[in-house]
Amino acid sequence: MTDDIKTPSQIADEARLSGQYAGDSAGRLASEAQANTASTVQALRPAGEDAKATGRDALATAKSLASDAKAVAGDAWNTARSYAKTASGVAGEKLGEFKVKASGFQETAAQRIANEPIKAVAIGAAAGALLAALVMRRGRDRRDY
Repeated sequence: MTDDIKTPSQIADEARLSGQYAGDSAGRLASEAQANTASTVQALRPAGEDAKATGRDALATAKSLASDAKAVAGDAWNTARSYAKTASGVAGEKLGEFKVKASGFQETAAQRIANEPIKAVAIGAAAGALLAALVMRRGRDRRDY
């Protein structure tokens, strides 16, 4: 067996060659990594722009929906206010009509009482007796339970 003994200069030369090979490999790997990074950034750029555009569209849609909801609420409020004014006006008219009719009934009743006072007292007494009978019957029905 022959021993292959290397001299220090041979070992230094081999180390230098190994270092150059390692440096070349590291340089190649760094260049490939840089190229991969650049291509990844290029590939992701359109996706980022699409995401921004989608976000802007979503914001515009949300603003539009909020504006529509506000308009609908305003219309509903105006409609309700209009109905309330109409109902108030109709109620006022009906109350005025009722006052006129009640005044007419009052005048008619006063005139009939003045013309026939004995008949009016008899009718009043009969109505009072009927009312008293109804109240007493109701009180008796409550006690049955």
